[in-house]
Amino acid sequence: MIIEPRDPLLVRDGRPFTNTPRARARTLLFPFPQTLAGALRGRWGILQGLSFPKDAHQVRSLGIRGPLLAEREELGWSLYAPSPLDALLVQGQLHWLRPLELGSIRTDLPEGLHPVGMPQIDARAKPELLPPFWRWDVFERWLLEPLRVFSQDLKGLNPLPIDVRTHVSINPKQQTAEEGRLFQTSGLAFSFFDQATRRYRRLGLALWSEVKVEGAFPLAGERRLAYWYSEGPEPPAPPPGLLEALQAQRAARIVLLTPGLFRDGFLPAERTFGGAPIRAVAVGRPAVVSGWDLERNRPKPTRRLAPAGSVYFVSLDGLDVEAWLRGIWMNNVADDPQDRLDGYGPAAIGTWSGQLEAPHAHSESNPPTT
Repeated sequence: MIIEPRDPLLVRDGRPFTNTPRARARTLLFPFPQTLAGALRGRWGILQGLSFPKDAHQVRSLGIRGPLLAEREELGWSLYAPSPLDALLVQGQLHWLRPLELGSIRTDLPEGLHPVGMPQIDARAKPELLPPFWRWDVFERWLLEPLRVFSQDLKGLNPLPIDVRTHVSINPKQQTAEEGRLFQTSGLAFSFFDQATRRYRRLGLALWSEVKVEGAFPLAGERRLAYWYSEGPEPPAPPPGLLEALQAQRAARIVLLTPGLFRDGFLPAERTFGGAPIRAVAVGRPAVVSGWDLERNRPKPTRRLAPAGSVYFVSLDGLDVEAWLRGIWMNNVADDPQDRLDGYGPAAIGTWSGQLEAPHAHSESNPPTT
């Protein structure tokens, strides 16, 4: 299904928002899965005649996969994936970061994990910003053959525009502003005119669940409206040739399509995915999530997430690769069963040779790989 925000979507980032002068309600750059899971469960339950928070236990088992960013086009909705964190843009060239041999290098990595980086190093090079959202067809190519994807192929989307609104309280008798009653809110715009492409864009949130909701309903902060469509794109299937490549290489990359929630920070509790041991990780700064528990009327604990786009390099030795691929592809891989139902960590699978590479200095006769 698709949720298309009609108004700028306000998904709070957790910073205090009080009635002090010049208060600001800031938004996240993209909603967390639990926000959409809670909205879907609540809306579906209300349509079924349930009462909350009394009947919350009846909808908690409803799970989702997603959300992924989607764009409305002539033939329907097209999907975008988060920028994978094993991609690096340097001097206009796209590089693939992969596991390196440790050698005599000392790191603070957990035991058994290898660093991820560029085999050919140029200390003068500075990384550039990548589009945070990649078209799904380009993302599929990155999964299969990352060394054959170039910066001009990306066709990605920049961060969603942030709409800032200033609010003031008016004294109804005097028709003047109340002293100190001034505050701002910021929200994510999903419909806007794109100056770069000179066209109007309609974006939405794609998610998959066993229940469907259709209509116009409030979503997130300030109860701003969104259109809910029961129809939408099907969950992406593994790209052709992926299974054969995994069977030949006996190794893989796992890319998180939403943030991952694990007991040991960025690592799963058993340091495996479906029995495949982790050998290296490309992970960014942790995201932080909490929220309010309506059923218990108390704040939820603050937890740290592996950001969307995190990449895990795993070994497939001794596994039934076809069964493993079916068990991981587009399924949520969070440690806790409830976190999986809440949409944390749907996974895409990519190729990797399984070999560690030796880092060496970049020279003019040895240009960086693109």
